[in-house]
Amino acid sequence: MENIRIGQLITPFGPGALYTDSKGTSLIIGGLDHWYKSDHQTGEIHIDEFSIFEPRLSVLLGVDRFRKPADFRLDRTNQNARITTPVLRFPTWYREVYTGRLKQVNLESMIVNAQRNERWVPVRFISACKAGHLGDFPWKQWVGCKCQSNGNLYLHDAGGADLASVWVECRTCNRRKSLAGVTWLDGEKEAGKQSAFQSSGIVCQGYRPWLGDLRRGEGCQEPLVGALINQSNLYFAKVMSSISLPDLSIEDESVANLKNDIEKCEHKIATAKALWRIGDKNDAILIIDSALKENGIEAEQNKIESVLERLFSDSSVLTERNNMPEQPDAPDLAFRRDEFNILRTSVNDDLRSRDLRVIPSEVPDNLVRWIGKVHLVERLRETRAFYGFSRLVPDEHPLDDMPENALKQLFLHPPQQNIEKWLPAITVFGEGIYIELAEVEINAWIHANYEWLVHRLNEAFRVRLANVYQVYSPQKGPSMEWAARYLLVHSLSHILINQLVFEAGYSSASLKERLYVSSDRRAPMAGILIYTAAGDSEGTLGGLVRIGHKDRLGPVIRKAVSRASWCSADPVCSENLGGQGTRLANLAACHACIMLPETACETMNNGLDRAIVIGTPDEREHGFMSELLSEISAA
Repeated sequence: MENIRIGQLITPFGPGALYTDSKGTSLIIGGLDHWYKSDHQTGEIHIDEFSIFEPRLSVLLGVDRFRKPADFRLDRTNQNARITTPVLRFPTWYREVYTGRLKQVNLESMIVNAQRNERWVPVRFISACKAGHLGDFPWKQWVGCKCQSNGNLYLHDAGGADLASVWVECRTCNRRKSLAGVTWLDGEKEAGKQSAFQSSGIVCQGYRPWLGDLRRGEGCQEPLVGALINQSNLYFAKVMSSISLPDLSIEDESVANLKNDIEKCEHKIATAKALWRIGDKNDAILIIDSALKENGIEAEQNKIESVLERLFSDSSVLTERNNMPEQPDAPDLAFRRDEFNILRTSVNDDLRSRDLRVIPSEVPDNLVRWIGKVHLVERLRETRAFYGFSRLVPDEHPLDDMPENALKQLFLHPPQQNIEKWLPAITVFGEGIYIELAEVEINAWIHANYEWLVHRLNEAFRVRLANVYQVYSPQKGPSMEWAARYLLVHSLSHILINQLVFEAGYSSASLKERLYVSSDRRAPMAGILIYTAAGDSEGTLGGLVRIGHKDRLGPVIRKAVSRASWCSADPVCSENLGGQGTRLANLAACHACIMLPETACETMNNGLDRAIVIGTPDEREHGFMSELLSEISAA
């Protein structure tokens, strides 16, 4: 039995991900059909215990329920004892180390039978497609073998630098073929070139082994490619996170207290919400009333109904917007705008806001030109929900057709009733610093450097930037003004995180960013939340909040800007070569200057340009904070 942290079952080891155990066995994390199953036959399973209530996230993802992955409890007398997360053996082909002979086993096999002096290990090669399907490597089809049996296939590796030195052979029909070209993705599709599998007539069969199903699936039009089991692009988890926001419109103290008491009954709220949605309000009220009484709380049913009306109304979970945009936001951007509107205000009411406390701080005197607001986020709760994955390339439109796409991908038999639809999630608690840039200065900078920005951020680059996962570009298209604003906010966030690791005592992998960007003329956004969060309900140690105070934040920002002005890869890093990075969505950015661990960055290190903040070595005057850099250099 292997141990995986609960948070890792959201990412990077969610359903459909490959996982290598301590003995070197390659496994795949099972789908959601068989989660919350116990190997203890007489134990009781109370799934409601794992429920998480996050109304804004429910609206965005289209499901009423989130559930935390189950923790393993050895005590057989306890409810929910010995619940394990299902895994399956994948790939199902194994290779004998000394002879190279191949053998296939079942997905559910616990062991691989070996004769004396034999040692079997998983093969390194599998197949995948962009639609998310995964299958064993098609050894017989690739070599052209027509034999009935699989028992005489051998895989050999001559130890060369590429796959041309690896070949498979069938000793029955004496066919053999190297693996050269099998990992080629259809990057030159427009030129009429085919992948190696396409040339051999091998197509994707729609296999989904994480669901325990190796039968041929629905027809798939995506080309199949070979892959190594440890390839980093085999699994891109789709995770949407939400900062829990308070309902500050409640004025009645007794209603606020009752709302807090009801929210503590997370294990019953999802069931009550499902009943409420189908019009069975009386049963929903009775369920909550019963849960409150279990906690020793008596409440009038009309007051319970009033609170549930507020909790379960889709419109009520979105905070009142005091800066409506000129053009309607896309759902994911509107989701962020709700957080932006709360974080830029003071939230210091424990009665109405148990999970979020925001305290205004002063902007350092020598930074008021560039920084508009600094707020200390002393307490926050973040919910991270897993809603699927993509393979080979990240999904450019992950929220399309939700929740149907996620349920179809994660369940062998997707739930049909709303009351049964759920997704895995975790909650974490932490603290952070919210920094908002000065809007007047951003507009003045864009106007003064318009020609330089138009040349640097050409249309082709802006389109690539807009297609990056979690960038939240405008619905009307990626304008230069939006691209400049996004690169400024994102790059400055990375620059600050790189400096904060020296000041706050957290590693860069422990810090996260949350960006709030919009170029809407009526309701622009240019905010950064840098935070850290942990699964412990007590949160973190307060190191970030202390640095957010005026006397400490000023020197940190000045050091960060000065440090970003130099990169060991300059001048190459700062050259405008049309784009850098995996999506060609970066300009002046590399691992020697502002890139972070991918866990810290919203977009996996895409959408960065250090020159937007401090200019290039040859043209320092064009950066947003170029004059601050000049002041630092002159000091």
